[in-house]
Amino acid sequence: MNSYVQTYRPVPGGIPDQDIASTFNNAYATGLAEADPRHQMKKMDRGGLSRGRGHAGQAAIGSAQAVQAGIADAYDQQAQLTGYNANSALNGLAGQEMNAQGLGALQQQQSYADQMAALQRQQTGFGILGRLMS
Repeated sequence: MNSYVQTYRPVPGGIPDQDIASTFNNAYATGLAEADPRHQMKKMDRGGLSRGRGHAGQAAIGSAQAVQAGIADAYDQQAQLTGYNANSALNGLAGQEMNAQGLGALQQQQSYADQMAALQRQQTGFGILGRLMS
């Protein structure tokens, strides 16, 4: 009787918390850097046209929108990396559970095989004893 069980292979570790924090901090700082209206105004520059109050107002609106998008992106990245770590941990635990179930099944099969062998020996002994008595 052959028993087969798939061996447990641990999943790779998750992303360290330090890396998640540094990724978040970089994305957050990049988002805050977008608050400078001069950066937004530069995008609207056209040759031969001077900058006016309309450009400055539009640049202020653009910088506010860019800050909001940058900060939202930082939190989104953090949530995705944290979710990846949670899924990795869950997959690792599921693998451990499957391994434990497989090993438990092997132990159950071995116990059953041992009991059947003991019963066979007992029946053989009774068969010999019965032939001797008759």
